[in-house]
Amino acid sequence: MVMRIPLTTHWRRSLQLAALLAMSQLGSVQADTLLLHNGDRLSGTLVSIADQKVAFETVYAGLLTIEQRVVAQLETSRVYNFRGAAFERQGRLLMLDGRQGVGQPDDFASIDIASIESADRQRVMTMLPLDWVSRVDLSTVFSSGNSSTESFNTLAESRLKRPNAEHLLTLLRNTEKAEGATSKDQVDLSYGLKRFISPRWYGSANGNYFRDELKDIDQRLSIGAGLGFQLTNSRRGALSTEVGVSAVQERLNGVDRTNPAARWAIDFQRYFFDRRVEVFHRQTVLAIASEGRGQVLTSSTGLRFALSERVDTALRTDLNYETNPPQGSEKTDTTYTLGVGLKF
Repeated sequence: MVMRIPLTTHWRRSLQLAALLAMSQLGSVQADTLLLHNGDRLSGTLVSIADQKVAFETVYAGLLTIEQRVVAQLETSRVYNFRGAAFERQGRLLMLDGRQGVGQPDDFASIDIASIESADRQRVMTMLPLDWVSRVDLSTVFSSGNSSTESFNTLAESRLKRPNAEHLLTLLRNTEKAEGATSKDQVDLSYGLKRFISPRWYGSANGNYFRDELKDIDQRLSIGAGLGFQLTNSRRGALSTEVGVSAVQERLNGVDRTNPAARWAIDFQRYFFDRRVEVFHRQTVLAIASEGRGQVLTSSTGLRFALSERVDTALRTDLNYETNPPQGSEKTDTTYTLGVGLKF
């Protein structure tokens, strides 16, 4: 009898320890995991994703608020019902290099999520946040003396990314005066929509309005659709290309004409030095099916250097090229700008 008491105590302690270990292992299996770009890995519970920040709660460090840009991967242990406008799919919430959707790291599907409801219906999470970035670049040049010139250049763009769609709205305005007379007056407004039908393939819709009255282009309006392919899309950058057809309505020298056209476009962004330096190139080519018109190419290429989280400086080249421009106009029109940009 005397020997049974320590033996019983020993087994009780052993069983308690085993239970604690089992509970800890169960907790680790059920925990959400978060991987940062620097290699750190956290286990805990996802609380929310909002305003480009991830709220993540851990047992050992409490509630953490982490910038979304430093998160390489986030995977939940909980299974959710992902509901969209025309689908319902069950799986784990996954965020991979800024993209959000459902699946596994090696089988990832970006989807447009209207709401996320837990499979056991005990918890409802709101829609995953939108990735919406807008910016304005401004540059101006004044000179006086033997000659007097004034030049203004404004580029405004807004890019909205969702799990299975992307919208891009761009406005470019160029004006220049020499000796009080206007020597350049251009307006270029464009909109593009990508609607992903798979992780890489997407359908595209686009529209563009261009005006340069000094080149006798009273207006050029194009509306089109096509098919695109997303070659890369991550925190380090993105590259996509698309082809399609457009309807082009022009007013040249006061004469209206409407023609079909083939369209090819490319959109490239690449970041270096922890996203402090950006290289970008955006280009569109229209091959207008009309005798004497040929091809119209527009492009914007440049470098941006971050001065702070919201302010940068940009060196940019804007090119407009037409194989058969209106009579009396040059084929190539190039603008070089160095300005300051504001991101919000």
